[in-house]
Amino acid sequence: MEKVIFKRAALSAAVVAALVAPGMALAAQDMMSPEYGKSYEAFVNDSKLTGGLFYFQRDRQRVEGPMMADPNNPGKEIPNPNTGRYKSNLSHATAQVALNFNSGYAWDIIGLDLGGFAAYDFSVDESNGVNEENEFSFWGDSWSQTDGVPENGASLSTAALKLKFMDGAITAKGGYTQLYVPGQIGVNWSYQPGTYRGGQVEGNFGGLYLTYAIADEYKAPWFKNTNGFSKAGNYAGADTQYSDENKIDYIHALAARYTFENGTAVTGSFGQSEGYMDSYHFKLAHKFDILGGLNTSYQFYGSDTTGNNDYDGLAWQQALTAAWGMGPYGFRLEGMWTKAEGDMGNYLPRLTKGYGNSQGANEIWWDSRSDWNNNNEKAVFAGVTRTLDDLVGAPGWTVGVSGAYGWDAEHGTDPNRKNGEEWATNFDVMYTVQDGKLKGTLFKLHFTDYNNKQDEMGSWYYPNMFTSERDVKFHIIMPFTIM
Repeated sequence: MEKVIFKRAALSAAVVAALVAPGMALAAQDMMSPEYGKSYEAFVNDSKLTGGLFYFQRDRQRVEGPMMADPNNPGKEIPNPNTGRYKSNLSHATAQVALNFNSGYAWDIIGLDLGGFAAYDFSVDESNGVNEENEFSFWGDSWSQTDGVPENGASLSTAALKLKFMDGAITAKGGYTQLYVPGQIGVNWSYQPGTYRGGQVEGNFGGLYLTYAIADEYKAPWFKNTNGFSKAGNYAGADTQYSDENKIDYIHALAARYTFENGTAVTGSFGQSEGYMDSYHFKLAHKFDILGGLNTSYQFYGSDTTGNNDYDGLAWQQALTAAWGMGPYGFRLEGMWTKAEGDMGNYLPRLTKGYGNSQGANEIWWDSRSDWNNNNEKAVFAGVTRTLDDLVGAPGWTVGVSGAYGWDAEHGTDPNRKNGEEWATNFDVMYTVQDGKLKGTLFKLHFTDYNNKQDEMGSWYYPNMFTSERDVKFHIIMPFTIM
């Protein structure tokens, strides 16, 4: 317990120091040499104040399963007369505004990053509690605190002290910040990133990259405040979620990557959530001088839990990826195979159990609704994009089509639930403003038609597979720079 108190005090001290140190140094500047004072000016002169305006509108319909909640008997289910029909699952229109300050380095050593954002729902279906977790406005403080209605408001995303040494070869940061360790620790995104209370050190030495990060709290961007880590699921309730037996004092991870002169890169990493999970990652990537530049990779993610049956032995996910371009076309081809025996029944891409309680750094994402990561599931993805400059006579337009297919899904503990199957098709239209005051603004329309072959069994017949969906998402992302 003393170690935890010390660690939290140290992290808090780093944030306080980040806020007060610049002012103290400015007051003392007159007593220092001109060179010393000039060096401090880099803190201001190299500073940036940037932000963005964001809009997200979504309409997601999901097929109703065979059972429904009994309105007369809470906690019980009855046959659903609307089985097989599509019903609204998410419906909202949400705006966000973000502002971020990134200082230069005073004396070429120390700097400060500050950032925050606000969210507002223009419209939301408050009759459906699912909209509370739309991920773009606020759920509240944690999954366990719910009233069924999303919240408007604002939240801090970054308040961190940053350091650099050896002409930038070594960098460090600490406070409320974003952490990234390949294959281990990352952040959830809506338009804004999640936030850890922790720190990270990174080093670049020629082709060698090294990093280590540690944190004791986290908030996904749909929470207003950071929370501790837990071995329990999202809906366990506050008393259970953060009880002594479920509490995880910290997560940490380290990684090394070496990039050879021929472009081959080898990455290895290890992550750990105290008393709960050990995680392993390996990646081999290479770019070939064919097809306009063929980027390929093999990726392995493995995790093992202790003291429970969340995983029965080592769970893992393996992936092969390829991406290349030919003229106005861009192509992606990827495949995955997952093994996750045990109560979880699917591979967790993070070091804690509950979604949004922390986040991993798994690189495989297909924007096709499903995670394609059930026990024994094999899945493939293929996609193509095309710029339309030559067809519409103006730059900035891109369209895309893609599809995913998964098969052989099994339940993690029930041998009778096997041969699960799912597939999806996606369509995208994107336009980026090329000049003028709105230069860089992105408009994007995305549609997914997701299908679950076992709809008659309902959602979660396989642990991470819901019933069929139709999902329409419209984005506007408008970045701006103040200084």
